[in-house]
Amino acid sequence: MHSRSLSLAAAARNQLAVLEAPLPGTGVVAAVTGDKSLRVKFSDGSAREVPYTWLRDNCRCHACSGSLASGNLHNEVYPEIIQSNEFGVVVDWSDGHISKYSGLWLHDHTLMSPPRTLNRILHAV
Repeated sequence: MHSRSLSLAAAARNQLAVLEAPLPGTGVVAAVTGDKSLRVKFSDGSAREVPYTWLRDNCRCHACSGSLASGNLHNEVYPEIIQSNEFGVVVDWSDGHISKYSGLWLHDHTLMSPPRTLNRILHAV
């Protein structure tokens, strides 16, 4: 009975990993901080330059999406810690808020960097 419950738990973990896996091309390869923006490189070779104010204003968490303050520019808020992995980016903001952005969402909701910027990003990583 014990081995059955272990195999069910392992199967559940595998299913969760498949559900959470980034779609091909949308995995985050690198996130490079700049003065006013975050440059994100994806596994499909594309890159996005995302202004911090836009990123903070577009937080997808439950508190922000239901807030009347959503859409207000957070001009004086800046990222204190930025972490990334293949699944996306997590930002700890100076106002104490934490935002999580999936690679898929960033890939689909931000504009591609111009080629000159893209080449600079690709060579910096």
